[in-house]
Amino acid sequence: MQREQEDRLRRYFLNANPFLWGVLEAKNNPEANKRARIRELKASGFLRNYSEGTSATYSKINRDLLVELGIKDILKRIVIPRVTDAFPADVLIYFHRCWDQGQNPRIEYLIQHKLYERHRRTSEYETVPHKDPAQVFVWIDTQHEFVERWTVFAGLWFEEIPYV
Repeated sequence: MQREQEDRLRRYFLNANPFLWGVLEAKNNPEANKRARIRELKASGFLRNYSEGTSATYSKINRDLLVELGIKDILKRIVIPRVTDAFPADVLIYFHRCWDQGQNPRIEYLIQHKLYERHRRTSEYETVPHKDPAQVFVWIDTQHEFVERWTVFAGLWFEEIPYV
């Protein structure tokens, strides 16, 4: 990886939300979910110096991962394996084709490949949102059921990360 690309990816890593570009989910229930993300990283052999129950902010976790691993290893050891485990190769190829053609993936494709689940109703007035795998790559308007746009991570994945 060239130094310029490494610096660019590091800045994106530090400044783009959600946490770890959505590959590791950061939810709004701050402490319980943050501790779960830390446990998940520790179980993978990272952040060994974090004690059980630590409440570091996501930005501190990102900075600590950069010190411990560097951006190249964060990509190779966390981000790329998560994406390739979560998305079959043919789906990533389809997404890349859509990206190259300047169009969004069809919602029907996401549903068919179990990358997006329509929100289920718990009552007449309430729906329960899901964290769908497709949301790593696309913003989905769940109210009107369409793919609105690509995420920041999609641009990085298709333009920068394959060349790591």
